[in-house]
Amino acid sequence: MRKIHFGILIPVLLLLTIGWLLVFSSSAYFSMARSGDAYFYIRRHSYFIIAGLVLMTGAFFVNYRVYLKPGILIPFVIVTFVLMILTLIIGETVNAARRWIVIAGVQFMPSDIAKIAIILTMSATLSRFLATKRRYIAIGVHLLIPMLLIILTYAQPDFSTTVTLFVISAAMLFVGFDGWAYFIVLVGAAGGVFYLIAALAPYRVSRITTFFAGLTDINEVARQIRYGILAIASGGFLGVGPGESTFNKLYIPEPHNDMIVSTLGEEFGFVGIALVLLLFFILIVNIFRMALDASTLYVRVMTTGIGSLIFTQMVINFGSTLGLVPPTGIGLPFISYGGTNMLVILGLVGILLNIYASESRIR
Repeated sequence: MRKIHFGILIPVLLLLTIGWLLVFSSSAYFSMARSGDAYFYIRRHSYFIIAGLVLMTGAFFVNYRVYLKPGILIPFVIVTFVLMILTLIIGETVNAARRWIVIAGVQFMPSDIAKIAIILTMSATLSRFLATKRRYIAIGVHLLIPMLLIILTYAQPDFSTTVTLFVISAAMLFVGFDGWAYFIVLVGAAGGVFYLIAALAPYRVSRITTFFAGLTDINEVARQIRYGILAIASGGFLGVGPGESTFNKLYIPEPHNDMIVSTLGEEFGFVGIALVLLLFFILIVNIFRMALDASTLYVRVMTTGIGSLIFTQMVINFGSTLGLVPPTGIGLPFISYGGTNMLVILGLVGILLNIYASESRIR
C-alpha cells in the first residue's frame, strides 16, 4: 500500500471539478457559435482530464529517481528541443504566433513539455554538480538547457510562458545553488533583459501602457480585461448562479481559456473566487512543505520546481484577469481549457505523489 498525500490530491480533484463546471458554462455559447455543437469544448476538456488523471496515476507508480537516469533524461530533453525547433519551422500560426505543432493529427504546445524538461534537468544538475569554486561556471552549467528552452519559447513568441520558465528556473536555482550573491546578480541581470525584450516589441509596449492607463481609468484597459473585471464585479458576493453569466456569452473572447476567472467571479461571486484561491493555497503550501521536509537535494529542488510552476501560472492568470499585471495568455492550472498544459500539470502532480509515498517509506 502506498501512502497518499491527500493535502495535494484532494485540492487537485476539487479544482478539476470546479474547472469542468466553469469550462462547460463558459464554452457552451462560444462552442455553439463556432461549431454548432454546444458540447464540443467540454467534451474535449473531459477527454483531457481523463487522460491527465491516467497520466497522474501512472506517474504515481513510477519511482521518481528514474528521471535522474541519463538514459531517460537525455533522450527526453533532446526530443523537447527537436519539438521546440520544429514549432518555429512548421508550427501552426495563430494570432501571429507559432506555439502549436501538429503531429499525427494531435495538436499540442511543446513549450508545455519544456516545463518538464527544465524541472527534470535542473533537478539533476543541481543535485549532482555542486561547485565550491568558479560558481559562475556552475551557474552556466545549471542554466544552459533552461536558457536555450527559454530563448526558443520567446522566439515563438510566447512571453508569458517565457516568464514562467524563467521563474521556475530561478526558484530551483535559489533552492539548489549555494551562493546568494551570484543568484542576486543573475536574477537582476535577467530582469533587465526581460524589460528590454518587452520594450523592443511594439505590441508588448502597447499592453504595458494600456495596463498602466487602466489602473486609473477602466475604459483605457484592454477590452477582455475590462469586461473580465466587470463580469467579476457583477457577480457580487454569491454570484449570479451557474450558467447565468452574460459576459462569457457576448463580450469576452474564448472565455474558457485565459479569462475563465471572469466566469468564476460572475457566476459564483466572491465566495467562488475565495474557494478556488483557498484550494490553490492548500495545494501550494503542501507542495512547498514537502520541499522543506525533503530528505535529499534532488527531491527538494524538483518539488520546488513543480510548486513554482503551479504558483506562477496561478498568479499570472489571476493577475491578468483582475488587471493587476499586463494581460498575458496563460491558463489557470487544473481549471482552464487546454490539453497539453492539463496533461503536463497532472503528470507532475503524479510525480509529487510518488515522491511523498517514497519519502514516507524512507521515514
